[in-house]
Amino acid sequence: MNSNWFTTDQVRQLVGLLTVIAAAPDTSDEHRYELDYCRSQLAQQMPALEVFVLAGVLHETTDRPGPDVATRDDCRRWSAYLTHLLTVTSTPTAATNRPEPILPVAA
Repeated sequence: MNSNWFTTDQVRQLVGLLTVIAAAPDTSDEHRYELDYCRSQLAQQMPALEVFVLAGVLHETTDRPGPDVATRDDCRRWSAYLTHLLTVTSTPTAATNRPEPILPVAA
């Protein structure tokens, strides 16, 4: 199921960030492939699994050679933000986690 995760501006920011990381001189071909995949999946509505993958790719970028310090900081912030979104979205509340009442069947 797709959910609204991002505004149009956030999608634009993330696409820009993924593009900058992919263009960094020390980015491996394998990592470029991951970045291109994430960039192709970015949209305001996307499955939670894709958001999870994006958060992981951004988190891994902070430990890889290539991007400068400012880009790594952006990756760290976005990864933390996405992880927070996933955590908040997946935490059931009492209002949404109540079982439906059992109604008697009319005979």
